[in-house]
Amino acid sequence: MAKRGRPRGTGKKRRKVTVQFLERMHTGKVTQPYEILERIVKKQRADLKDVKIGIAWRLGWRPDADKVLTLGQCKKRGDLDRELDNYDFIIMLNKEAWPTLDDNHKERLIFHELEHAQLSLDNNGEPKKDDRGRLICRVRKHDFAEFRSVVENYGWQDNLSDLAQAGINDSKLPLLAEMTKDKTKKQTKKQTEKQNKEAKKGMQKTVAETEDSQ
Repeated sequence: MAKRGRPRGTGKKRRKVTVQFLERMHTGKVTQPYEILERIVKKQRADLKDVKIGIAWRLGWRPDADKVLTLGQCKKRGDLDRELDNYDFIIMLNKEAWPTLDDNHKERLIFHELEHAQLSLDNNGEPKKDDRGRLICRVRKHDFAEFRSVVENYGWQDNLSDLAQAGINDSKLPLLAEMTKDKTKKQTKKQTEKQNKEAKKGMQKTVAETEDSQ
């Protein structure tokens, strides 16, 4: 019996490509992801107007072990990447999921990914540049990170680490306040004692003057 195998001439199985760069223009029109991105930058993220951001499709993204499906990802380009194509950031979008999103969700997704794209600033709040005159970029982390079960059981809460730090800072205040309070008490007591002494002296002087007048 002949062995079953790959058809002749097919060779080895080719590795599947999972990333496809998305061109800005297609059939004379700006593609939808770029149109949304440029609109957001113009209206809400003017700080990124000089930053070059590309968009690519990511194929084959599947839910992870926690059943979380990645819809997008913002990646900062390294020095070599920028030498090759000059992009500062690449936003990857889930190609299979994109058509299932409505316009509002698409805009929200791209806005979210753009929030990761940030410029490094100097002490004067001005964008930093490297020795080639290029803007220095960084990826910003999420402001909030929480498990759904925690929210379900305890409600939504602002960044807990920020609250903890604020609590640590505030915890120093009562001690300071107490010290100030004690100091104020001591000062008030001294002032009261001084006033009492002065009043007592005044009364004694008055009594003496009265006696002399008699």
